[in-house]
Amino acid sequence: MFKKAIPVFAEGKEREKNTHIALRGTLPAGKNALLRIAAVSFWRVFVDGKFAGFGPARAAKGYARVDELPLGCNGGEIIIEVVGHACRSLSLTYERSFVCAEVEVGGETALATGENFPMYISAKYVQKAERYSVQRQFGEVCDERTAEPFAPEYLVHAVPVEAPEFLPRRVPVPCYREVNAPCAAVFGTFAHDDSLPCRKNRYSFPPDERWGIYAEEEIAHKPFRWVQKQAQTPHTKKVPFPLTLSAGEYALFDLSRIEVGFIKWCALAERESDVIVAFSELCDGEKFEFTDINCQNVLEYFLPEGEREVMSFEPYTARFAIVFVKTGKITLTNFGVLTYERDMSAAKHIKFDDAALQGVYDAAMATFAHNALDIFTDCPSRERAGWLCDSYFTGKAEYFFFGKNEVEEAFLENYRLYKYDGELPRGVLPMCYPSCVETSGKFIPQWDMWYVLEVCEFLTERSVGTDKELFRESVTGILDFLAQYENDLGLLENLPSWNFVEWSTANEWVHDVNFPTNFLYAAVLDAAYKLYGGESLPEKAARVRKNALSISFDGEVFIDNAERKNGALVCTRNSSEACQYYAALFGGIDLDAPEYAHLKAHILDGFESFAQNLGTRAFVPVNAFIGRYLRIMTLLRMGEHEILLENVKSFFGGMVRDTGTLWEYKQKKGSYDHGFASYVAAAIAQACNL
Repeated sequence: MFKKAIPVFAEGKEREKNTHIALRGTLPAGKNALLRIAAVSFWRVFVDGKFAGFGPARAAKGYARVDELPLGCNGGEIIIEVVGHACRSLSLTYERSFVCAEVEVGGETALATGENFPMYISAKYVQKAERYSVQRQFGEVCDERTAEPFAPEYLVHAVPVEAPEFLPRRVPVPCYREVNAPCAAVFGTFAHDDSLPCRKNRYSFPPDERWGIYAEEEIAHKPFRWVQKQAQTPHTKKVPFPLTLSAGEYALFDLSRIEVGFIKWCALAERESDVIVAFSELCDGEKFEFTDINCQNVLEYFLPEGEREVMSFEPYTARFAIVFVKTGKITLTNFGVLTYERDMSAAKHIKFDDAALQGVYDAAMATFAHNALDIFTDCPSRERAGWLCDSYFTGKAEYFFFGKNEVEEAFLENYRLYKYDGELPRGVLPMCYPSCVETSGKFIPQWDMWYVLEVCEFLTERSVGTDKELFRESVTGILDFLAQYENDLGLLENLPSWNFVEWSTANEWVHDVNFPTNFLYAAVLDAAYKLYGGESLPEKAARVRKNALSISFDGEVFIDNAERKNGALVCTRNSSEACQYYAALFGGIDLDAPEYAHLKAHILDGFESFAQNLGTRAFVPVNAFIGRYLRIMTLLRMGEHEILLENVKSFFGGMVRDTGTLWEYKQKKGSYDHGFASYVAAAIAQACNL
């Protein structure tokens, strides 16, 4: 794909954490300038000081996707900034850092790495920083005071790096648009208050040396902790630009809904200034606060005297943002986000007479745009990671919006290109990818099952011409692995690692024989047969369903699990709402049959009457993921469209008002912008016969 360029990186720094480098060159005069670029981690391009693009589109380990960017210029300066993370994360594979880039003008190669594209160590980014999150990489601390970032002392020797296998980008280019706050929502003052609570860091699990961190004593700047110790005193609302802030003053901005992209602002610094920008998906709008999402939403900038346009290197997620002037004095002339999202101009836009329904549909569309760029992501904030099961729902959304599945194709390609490396059992796919395994051997067996269901729908409904053989090895590998855990009844028992059926107490009822998992397994066996045949698969699926149904149904509802006691399986009294939808969707039952009359009635009333008359039974309602979506699918299958639409408006209405996006949980925690939720748009359209 490259004519002359070879992969290179700064000598001795290919495995060094959080290393920022820059390529700088002069474009010759001519037409049709084109940049080809690939890297294992993130890069961005500027031409004559103007932002031109960000990447890469992510790929499986050992592969890299090649972007082609028309530069649309006639000569000028090109700067490519690249960060080599060289650490484990859930959003990238862990590999040696490299960049491969060449510029072609008029059909001739003008600049190429490994030949005539000078490389510099960045003097701007502080290398020894805290992790932004465990799932992503390092926080941004940026020193803009370097007068000559491309001075000879920053020039480094670029050495060849082993080339990956290059792949085409495949996915659409991102949509970059300016979203600016009209004014400061609040102007105020702040002061240090040691009595304020402070979480030292905010991580989903403690990162260690294996995961990739700098030691506490090596890190000079800890803005996340600093922000939490600042007592805010609001003074004035709706303050227009330009807005002057001196040390001890802040401005709070409200973008009116969650936006995803590069945090961007312009300021004139009257003298050297230390400015901290913190951002959040939700706060009360009077005072800034972080949400409970396990990431450190904060950036720190050291500005020289003079005018600066500042933009974060990586994309972030925010509705609210606050600018603290720690030292110095600045005048802000704007504040906002340069979006990094899917272009939805060609998507299916529907107008509804019902304003509440319109709000949910539009929020689903925004949520999809934020989470369907190069892969399907769970959220565009804490992780930007490509999880299975989430992707099953986002894949349905993409096909609904566009009638084709470009991102799903690339997403699934990454999974089928995954190579066994000993960290997971043979045949198992990672729970999210491209990524690193959190702990050796950790995976979600149910997510591999959802992979099979998604592949089946992708090949038979959304991309019928795709060669099924490309996926055979990954599908059969999963079946071979799961078969090891079949008991004498054909039911899966004591599956290893992290078993997940739903974000509720149902997830505590997965030991021994879990019936939601076994209903899902029956559907997986059917899907594999549909794709590749195999005489034993339909018989196995029928046996799993028969035994799961006969053991778990108590005449009213289905029980979640059975425990092994003295060699026999004994049903518990645990019943989750989610389990009922697994049975309805994958158990092959007829809800109109007399024996399921009580269950059908409970589904129609949302299990309200059932929850009021439990007796000695344990019961838990669904959370947002994935139980709420299983309920939506069940109601669609039942043809109960009016109930579905009322459920959608009542459940998602508050989310629409607060963030304009759809959330990971029904509670106010975690991500407020989660990709799988975009499926709601497709469900609404189906329920409205549109």
